[in-house]
Amino acid sequence: MRKLRIGILLVLFASYVAFLNYTLPSNDVVKIVGTEVVRTEVPDRALFWVNRSPAVDSAGNRDIRFINAVFPNEKSRVYRNEDTGWRWPPYLKFDSGNLQAEAQRFVGGEEWAVVRHYGWRITTMSIYPNALSIRSIASPSDAGMNWMRYVLFAVGTILALMVWRLSVLLREWIVDRFQSMRARLSRK
Repeated sequence: MRKLRIGILLVLFASYVAFLNYTLPSNDVVKIVGTEVVRTEVPDRALFWVNRSPAVDSAGNRDIRFINAVFPNEKSRVYRNEDTGWRWPPYLKFDSGNLQAEAQRFVGGEEWAVVRHYGWRITTMSIYPNALSIRSIASPSDAGMNWMRYVLFAVGTILALMVWRLSVLLREWIVDRFQSMRARLSRK
């Protein structure tokens, strides 16, 4: 029973870490090499895409903006550029058109950029991280650390531990109350 409990806790913890890893913003230092708009079929309840927008045709297709980039080690990366609006994660991104124009400014130049994004790139499932912002830097070493990600991860972990501890205390309190009630009833 103890091994099962530890297994369940490990699965819950891994799910929690994966959730935070997906939703918290990350920074990538890249050179932007192109932008494009692609007509894409996005399923109605797709997990890693923003929900369907009003600009969907009868076949379930819509235009998705993409930003093509290259890392300093010459590996490529593609970012999608969709508005999150009021949906999850709550970045309130309403400026995908402006972000596309900013990305186009970098194309063809030798300028490095920091792309802030959330999400994962899973090539087998055609899943792309969603770009949130772009800023220029002089060289790849000037990017700095993504403190926001680490602070939010620490705060989220502390809150999760507090909820876990409160649930343990509540369970103990309920068990104690039940046992005392049962003891009183058995004396009668």
